[in-house]
Amino acid sequence: MKKFAAALIIFMILAVSASVFVNIFSVKSLPSEGSALDRIESSISLSIPFRENLSNLMDGIRYLSGVRRFENIYIGSEGSLLPDIEKPSSRIFSVAENYLLSFAEKNQIKPYFMLVPTSSAILQQEINTFAAEDFYNQRNMINNIYSRFRGEVRTTDIYQTLYDHRDEYIYYHTENLPTSLGGYYIYGELCNRLGIEQNTMDSFSAAYVAHGFYGSLATDFFKPYSTPDFVSFYEYTEKIDTVIEYKNANGTSGISKNFFIYDENKFSNKTDMVLGNLSPVIEITGSGSSGLSGSILIFGDESAKSWLPFLSTNYERITFVQLNSSNENLLSEIYPKDYDQVLFAYSTADFAVGIDFEKLEYIES
Repeated sequence: MKKFAAALIIFMILAVSASVFVNIFSVKSLPSEGSALDRIESSISLSIPFRENLSNLMDGIRYLSGVRRFENIYIGSEGSLLPDIEKPSSRIFSVAENYLLSFAEKNQIKPYFMLVPTSSAILQQEINTFAAEDFYNQRNMINNIYSRFRGEVRTTDIYQTLYDHRDEYIYYHTENLPTSLGGYYIYGELCNRLGIEQNTMDSFSAAYVAHGFYGSLATDFFKPYSTPDFVSFYEYTEKIDTVIEYKNANGTSGISKNFFIYDENKFSNKTDMVLGNLSPVIEITGSGSSGLSGSILIFGDESAKSWLPFLSTNYERITFVQLNSSNENLLSEIYPKDYDQVLFAYSTADFAVGIDFEKLEYIES
């Protein structure tokens, strides 16, 4: 197979080269204006056949030869697209440490902190050992940042739990997010750490609402080699009257009474059927259930779509904040002392490129 692929690559190079050579020196192909050099360069750009698909074609040949990593994405044996994450700079670690410790001291609280590993860290069974060694070591990254908080921030380690369930559908194949099932396992670890009672899986009814979709990772090249996804909802069987208020940076807001949007055609990315397009600030209040009590302020990212609906079955009030998309006006209305608990929860991928922890200064103590 590898010899065939190599021969095919050589053939393509020769064919393309011959075609370009013939075309660029044909009278018809040369533009009528500009210097001779400019005309030849322009002709080259116009004469390469399949120029829009050539890169994908060559990558397809590499795939036939056994290559599975393309740029930063590895194609897993089960059709999962496993993107590597950026190696965070030491400055990102220092910023997180300084601002979270300052936030804890200023507000006289001991917040919780959780990093959610991506699929490339957990689904090691889909790649070979040598390929796995090329990925950035998220386990070490998590341990490193946790060790910086010196007991002033209570960390929540979910790595092992997700790894123990790696054979289940806990990550989307074509989106760099946990599924609702993965979110349930994250929720379980959060309950243990936050000191609240976990609602068992039989307290929820599953609804499968979108099938056969491809997420943002499934570009034209990756789509044929990846497994399509489905979206499932886990709705709490006990009646809770929930009100969700979405607050935007421009001052607008909207109200919903359900985490889940059953209109599959409303979103190109079907994972947005859970919580919709996340607003900078989301206020969630619940009533009507004896199992609800207390309040929690959460700073997080898109990975919360997997576990936040579960956590709402425990708290009377949840405020969810995306620092990167929030502004001073929104953040100045948040008072941490109004909450029983505070949680910072981020995917390792988002944390590695940087969270705007500097914006915590807008929040009043």
